[in-house]
Amino acid sequence: MSFQDVSLKHSYSSESDDLLADFYVPILREAISYRRVTGYFSSSSFAAAAAGLTHFIQNNGRMQFILNVRLSKADYDQIERGLQSPGQLITNRFLEDLQTMQDDSLVNHARVLGWLIANKFLEIRVGYVQDKMSGGALLHQKTGILTDRLGNLVSFSGSNNESAYGWMYNSEKFKVFFSWEDGNCDFIRDDIADFEELWNDRASKTRVVSFPEAVKNHLIEIAPTDNDEVERLIRFLEGQQDAVRIKLRGYQRDAISSWFDKGCRGIFDMATATGKTYTALGALLQLLEREEKLVTIIACPFLHLVRQWEDSLQAMGFKTKTIEASSSNPKWRSGLLNLILDVSLRRLSQFIILTTHDTLSSDNFIELMEEIECPILLIADEVHGLGAVQRSEGLLARYQFRLGLSATPTRYFDEVGSEKLRSYFQPLDYEWHGDTVDEDKGTVFSFPLHRAINEVNPDTGETFLCPYKYYPLFVELTPEHEMKQYMGLSRQIAALYLKKHRSKEEDLHLESLLRKRQNVLKNATNKYSAFKDLIEKLLQQGTIDHTLVYCSPQQRKTTQEILHETSAIKQHKFTCEEDATKKQAKFGWLTEREYILRNFAQDHYQVLVAIRCLDEGVDVPVTKNAVLMCSSGNPREYIQRRGRILRRFPGKKEATIYDIAALPILYDNEATSKTQKEIVRKQLERIKLFAKDALNQSEVLSEIFEIEQQYRI
Repeated sequence: MSFQDVSLKHSYSSESDDLLADFYVPILREAISYRRVTGYFSSSSFAAAAAGLTHFIQNNGRMQFILNVRLSKADYDQIERGLQSPGQLITNRFLEDLQTMQDDSLVNHARVLGWLIANKFLEIRVGYVQDKMSGGALLHQKTGILTDRLGNLVSFSGSNNESAYGWMYNSEKFKVFFSWEDGNCDFIRDDIADFEELWNDRASKTRVVSFPEAVKNHLIEIAPTDNDEVERLIRFLEGQQDAVRIKLRGYQRDAISSWFDKGCRGIFDMATATGKTYTALGALLQLLEREEKLVTIIACPFLHLVRQWEDSLQAMGFKTKTIEASSSNPKWRSGLLNLILDVSLRRLSQFIILTTHDTLSSDNFIELMEEIECPILLIADEVHGLGAVQRSEGLLARYQFRLGLSATPTRYFDEVGSEKLRSYFQPLDYEWHGDTVDEDKGTVFSFPLHRAINEVNPDTGETFLCPYKYYPLFVELTPEHEMKQYMGLSRQIAALYLKKHRSKEEDLHLESLLRKRQNVLKNATNKYSAFKDLIEKLLQQGTIDHTLVYCSPQQRKTTQEILHETSAIKQHKFTCEEDATKKQAKFGWLTEREYILRNFAQDHYQVLVAIRCLDEGVDVPVTKNAVLMCSSGNPREYIQRRGRILRRFPGKKEATIYDIAALPILYDNEATSKTQKEIVRKQLERIKLFAKDALNQSEVLSEIFEIEQQYRI
């Protein structure tokens, strides 16, 4: 067979093609020569192409690679002053990388690299831009030229680097030219001529030197010496190929491209279940490949989300050194300090910190971050949480790259906090116009919940989130206590809002007053009787299974007592009190929380009574009924909760949401009508948004219209 027997196209894009399966592996199977110029190279590319590499070796193929090395202005200064030669600097750089390898996968990649060099399958030369004024500049050409047994030539050029991520994850595109087709030969000749100029060090801007002998010898020393071991390594690499492959969807690639276009700053405003985490990790993969040195911080609101990020990093095949900086790791300060020192001494070039919002904004953490001398990326999960007064202290100016994630990036009734987030994450080239608030200035990509409910996921043939029915249930506030308390808090809030310049203490007091006023609506006494009636109705209908009840900490005990009165109902609480440590004897190597959620999914519990810890990041896709006992006017709360409820699950066709909402008693008293209307407007605004995408939308909007008429809105 030859290249002409391979089904090839003139253009490939990772948006629509599998670059490995459609091009790289089949072309390597037939090749006897592969010449490559690449901006970044990693031996991980051999893991990606292991199936094709085996045939290439059997064909007695030969590879010539020109790799990039990036020199800083300090490196050029040393060369000019005669302190080090380019060869010495390049040797030191490669040896440092090899000597700090600890991960088995990376070591095996290097061993295969050594074997290929030792057995004359691979020759490497190194290119660097010689101009001191362009310190940090790259040999950024990305061209490949392949030859088969019959002399057919294929050349390709485009955006992809010679690494696993370049072939598998990144958003890449390249053009391909075939020697057996008319009109292609001129392009191929140009690619060959350019390669020869570089390979023989005749280019005007780039110097190309031989691969350092010390590095080559080190690789040959660790290379396998018998064919059986080589075969085992190749099989290992083939296994790695599948282990690190999570396919990003088109819109996720669009989000990543937009973030890079905006200077690697911005917010992904993406609905629950649309893949914010993997989108962020896809962006991180590209940045790790681009930046020679990089420290990454991934900050989450809760400790259990740190665990989920750990799992996601593993699922995507990350090999980067990782440390958890949180209360569950009492030695995190000394461990982090050692990693920072390793970067300073060039023993390590990249590592990832997993932490919580509270630790991120702590003095101890901030102090350590000031010691880091290389670029830092902050990935802020549920970024709205960092707009609070205390937590915003962790948004350091020295974080060069910034990525915020949230389904609800705007903070409810906190324009100051929202503006802090928008300003901090906005792209560097953002243009501000006038004095109006621009709620999109920090957002570089949006995938709203409305789109997730209505757009079909191409991987499943179903919409990303499942359809739902929505039933608001209205109760009245008590006149003597709850209405009086709400009005008093409103007067205090209004007085603070009128102040043009508030101190930090006043901002904190305002946050406290807003929470207290929300709690009046959340914890309305009359909600309990409505809840009891609803539970009895679900029992009669036989639809009580897989019911999730959202309540406040103040409501939890009474809510469970109401359920306990009906002995037939199997129920459990899900709060922040449950153990987050994995235990073998009690939970079978699950945390108590995981154990509870598994029992809920397997029908051991019919009802789960949950408080705020389920709002962000914890998935309960099996839920069919949701009862919202404590909804307020805060969009973040109700959008997050709705997203959790609407996640897909096998056999789940739709969900039903019951929303118990508090309204003021209807008076004709003019003195209280303004406060009445304020409460009603806020509640109905939320209910209209819930109704907007519901299957029974018209029914709910009709009920809302009647209430607006009653309150003269």
